[in-house]
Amino acid sequence: MTGKSEPAPPGRTQAPPAAGRAPRTPRLGRPPQVDREAIVRAAVTVGFGRLGMSTVAQRLGTKHSTLYRYFATRDDLVAATVDAVVAAADWPEPTGSWRQDLAAHAWATYRLLERHPGLAGHIVSLRGNSEAYGKVNGRVVSRLVDAGFRAESAILAHDVVHEQVLMFFLAGQGGEDDGEATTPQRAAELRREQLPDALEEIDPRLREALAGIVRGEPERWFARKLDVLLDGLAPLAPGAG
Repeated sequence: MTGKSEPAPPGRTQAPPAAGRAPRTPRLGRPPQVDREAIVRAAVTVGFGRLGMSTVAQRLGTKHSTLYRYFATRDDLVAATVDAVVAAADWPEPTGSWRQDLAAHAWATYRLLERHPGLAGHIVSLRGNSEAYGKVNGRVVSRLVDAGFRAESAILAHDVVHEQVLMFFLAGQGGEDDGEATTPQRAAELRREQLPDALEEIDPRLREALAGIVRGEPERWFARKLDVLLDGLAPLAPGAG
């Protein structure tokens, strides 16, 4: 023995791999870490417009059946994802003025829905319970009561404003062949595209005003609607004649 590898005997070669069997390669990396928090983070990344068990599982690199170990239904996953984005949002502190507080909450909700296209539709159709969303809105109603509103008037004031914010985001949904207009900006773009035909069908006295509204920024129109709502709620406020 010399310690060197001996050459193969003449006429003999090393056997090739078995037919049809690819050489094994080592598996690199770790399997994806999947738990409740990771699933919710993936759902937020996927976005509410595409939120589903399959899309979230694909994002995580796992089977969608794995998600059912943590969430019994898709609705449970949606509710948990709503909780996550609501908890991460910047909600205003009370100022002592019912009008300022209600307006600030409306705009905070507007920004939340703006950051998460498709969220408004999930809130309206939510079959699970979003604890965080319920608490945020419940605090607003309680502050109105603290300001002197009767309980029923406080609930009414919140509901009117809250529903207006949601409807502002829902108004354009279903307007596209390949998806929904889940933001006011996209809905406004669709209305601008349809404006020439719409102007031909309406009262000539309304055309200039309608064109100005449609071509303007959605936020400005929302602000005007909100002011009208708050003016209308003033008779419910404490001390109103």
